[in-house]
Amino acid sequence: MSLLSDIVAAYKAPKREMRRHIDNVIAEEQTLFFAMLFGGFSFLAQLPDIAKRAHITEQSLSAMTAAQFIASVFMMPLLMYGIAAISHFICARFGGQGDHIGARRALFWAAVVTAPVLLLSAVLNTFVPDLRIIGAVITSVVFFWQWFSNLKELEFGNV
Repeated sequence: MSLLSDIVAAYKAPKREMRRHIDNVIAEEQTLFFAMLFGGFSFLAQLPDIAKRAHITEQSLSAMTAAQFIASVFMMPLLMYGIAAISHFICARFGGQGDHIGARRALFWAAVVTAPVLLLSAVLNTFVPDLRIIGAVITSVVFFWQWFSNLKELEFGNV
């Protein structure tokens, strides 16, 4: 299946899609790709705000863009690795049967699945800034729904 069809399938049945990832043997390379892909989407979603801030503060647009790119594509995946390790540690304390690479896949896949909502929210924020909070809430709800569904399937699917 293509990435887009996998994302659509994850909205229809997140646990089944995560089970498919688990059954296909989770590769670290693909998991890292998902983290960096989400970082790229996150960077794209923030470009309008970066341009606006650069214009208002009269700072260099290229410097602000470069800093945000490094933060989104390289630093965010590192932070996500830490969050995945903590989530696996917590689940293991409650009887979770997963592993560290699966916990990373659960988090990174949830982030990739949330990316279309994130990009849509960014477009909405650009044209209707008053809806910024609503977009952030919807994006957060979708992300946590996907992440917790993935973690539940990974850690407690065999219990």
